[in-house]
Amino acid sequence: MAPKEKNPHLTRIGIFYDGNYFWHVSTFYYQFHERKSRLSVGGLHRFLKYQIAQLEGTSPELCKIVDAHYFRGRLSAAEAAKASGDVLFYERLFDDVLNSEGVMMHHLPLSRTGKGNKKKEKGVDVLFALEAYERALQNQFDVVVLIAADGDYIPLVRKLHALGTRVMVLGWDLEHEGDGRRDNTTTYTSYELLEEATYPVMMNELIDSRAFRSDPIVNGLFVNKGQSEERNREVKGRPYQAPQARTRPIDPATVKSAEEPTALVKAETDAPATTTETVQLATGPEPEITLSVHDSLETPEVKVIGHIDLPEHKPALVLGEELHDGLVRGQINALKAGFGFIDVGVKENAFFHYKSLNGINFNDLLVGDIVEARLSRSEKDQLVASDVALIEE
Repeated sequence: MAPKEKNPHLTRIGIFYDGNYFWHVSTFYYQFHERKSRLSVGGLHRFLKYQIAQLEGTSPELCKIVDAHYFRGRLSAAEAAKASGDVLFYERLFDDVLNSEGVMMHHLPLSRTGKGNKKKEKGVDVLFALEAYERALQNQFDVVVLIAADGDYIPLVRKLHALGTRVMVLGWDLEHEGDGRRDNTTTYTSYELLEEATYPVMMNELIDSRAFRSDPIVNGLFVNKGQSEERNREVKGRPYQAPQARTRPIDPATVKSAEEPTALVKAETDAPATTTETVQLATGPEPEITLSVHDSLETPEVKVIGHIDLPEHKPALVLGEELHDGLVRGQINALKAGFGFIDVGVKENAFFHYKSLNGINFNDLLVGDIVEARLSRSEKDQLVASDVALIEE
């Protein structure tokens, strides 16, 4: 998403943590991911300032976190003392971290379930939504950040939008095959929730992207992995810019005016830029044909091929055309963090998730790519694409 025009005013940010979700994500990175480190609350807040500044068209210094809340169910002191390990110690340790970052904690007692007499959270999501909406009414946030994954928060997002508040959702899709001692670890974010948000950000895609492997703000998301604040403000002699998705214009005429990639986006900057020239062939009333050539320091070689008898003009691209095995042709017209939309020749665009890709990496996709996909309807009657694969045009 392109940043807005420069905003000279303060951008007020409210952050709301689904604590159980955040804890599972942090534990995944500590136990199963190659980083072997927990998420840093302070590093996450710093990341949000830079990311929101990029999206809101302002500077990180004018993005202020004015309110932050953490919601989670908790064992009683007596039950935690009986539990295996130093449960009380680690809970108190994390409380200290939240306190140091100005995060207000909201804990509800865990309730026993019928099966196995296990403890389970109850009412935390309701408290989360009510508190977020009430605080937004009182504090008039410009941006509310939801660190949550459940589609049950969609009504909250819509209510916040009705107040004129932009909503950023931080999502993770994570899975790890368990060993003999552990069950499989899976964490998914509702794509309906991401679609409803103003600024959806799939954090696992960003963290694992090679483009941001040396990004100090992304590395600072993890405990003991960050760099000094002074170093974070400047990278390779250029002002820091928050990570953003790469896109390319569908219309070739806009390529010249496209902005250069940021210092931290490791795009194929060594590849020659593409410009267009229009050549009118001597074939009578036939339409003009646009040929692409590559810019370089040398003058490109031009070959005159003379007169060409063109066949009857037909559209080169037919969106929605059936190809094979129930697949149809489409063109990607929007990419967000971990998902996107495909124009398949009908009024409704087809939604696709990065897990729906076939033989390609989400980070390699660009707006304008021609793909083939299998279409279906979700339970909520949304047009969904699966088995998405690139077509060489």
